[in-house]
Amino acid sequence: MRWEMERSGVAAGVAAEYAEWVERVRATFEAVQYTCSHRLSDPGLAEQVSVQVIAGMVSRPTVFRYFGLPYSGRIARLAETRIAEADAGRLATVCGWAELRERLDSVPDEHREVLVGACIRGEDLATLAAGLSCDEREATARRDSTLAFMQELAKPGLPPAPDPDERG
Repeated sequence: MRWEMERSGVAAGVAAEYAEWVERVRATFEAVQYTCSHRLSDPGLAEQVSVQVIAGMVSRPTVFRYFGLPYSGRIARLAETRIAEADAGRLATVCGWAELRERLDSVPDEHREVLVGACIRGEDLATLAAGLSCDEREATARRDSTLAFMQELAKPGLPPAPDPDERG
């Protein structure tokens, strides 16, 4: 009974941290979209650039453990590439923000738990394994599975041929 209560508390903590992460992703999307709408003078292009920036980050979610310059630098690299493509009339059409957000909201709990530990908290393998109640070999497999899942999740928001900076 006690184990179930502790596990329930862990699940609630992961759910709260995942919800905070999704909120951070949303806020980042809105900030990029706002900035791009001024640079591009076209709300449709601004949304497309913003979705591609966010999808590029979601496909490599370890970036979310950072704040400040490393986080902003990743956004800037992705955004400047997409803005240049939009200016040249070469921006790929991808899914909209609503679809990408829906995909984030539908991430299964087993991936949320790993994403929070490995990517948001930045836990090392031993800490991740302890939090998942498994050995390090299984934690490695689960981490790799979650990272692959996030790459697939982001695909509708990514251009067909990503630039070298966006490859995993």
